[in-house]
Amino acid sequence: MKRIATLAACLVVAAAPRAIAGPGGGGGGAAGRDGEVRAVSVVPAAGSVEVVIELQGAIDVQDFTLFNPARLVIDLQGARLVGPTALYDGQNRGGIKNVRYAQFRPGVVRVVIDLDVLKDYRIERRDGQVRVRIGSERTAFSAWSSQVAASLPPVDPAPPPPPPAPTRGGQAARVAAPAPSGAATTIDA
Repeated sequence: MKRIATLAACLVVAAAPRAIAGPGGGGGGAAGRDGEVRAVSVVPAAGSVEVVIELQGAIDVQDFTLFNPARLVIDLQGARLVGPTALYDGQNRGGIKNVRYAQFRPGVVRVVIDLDVLKDYRIERRDGQVRVRIGSERTAFSAWSSQVAASLPPVDPAPPPPPPAPTRGGQAARVAAPAPSGAATTIDA
């Protein structure tokens, strides 16, 4: 019984700071934020490629990298995804092979950038945007945007190949009998 009372006391002490701070954990945490992610773009820049995340409201940004395959992960804390979700077209833009984004969990939008190799990067916040600048010499490419991709009509799959040309049906091939030769040949030596 004494253990239960001690455990209950510990739980009350551990929960007290959260109860005093309110549901947002102090007002400055991600749960109290009201950010919205509106679009994601990949654009060329001088000596780099940029992933531009358009947003509105207050958010916190956390990032980390993963290996095998090389990926850069951006978590936007205190955000919800309101923009169009569109599949990246798979074109390699300055070393970016793919961009995926989704509502990872309530209050967190996750953006995953698949890279050909891990590179130096820098994250900047400015005027309703998060810009992820990734070093690259390959900057001659056309930009991609989730807003443009979502507005395009769906691509019809390729039509099936035509059926094979009809053959002459019902006629058997003619086979000629071998011509007789004078000497018998065997394959036994």
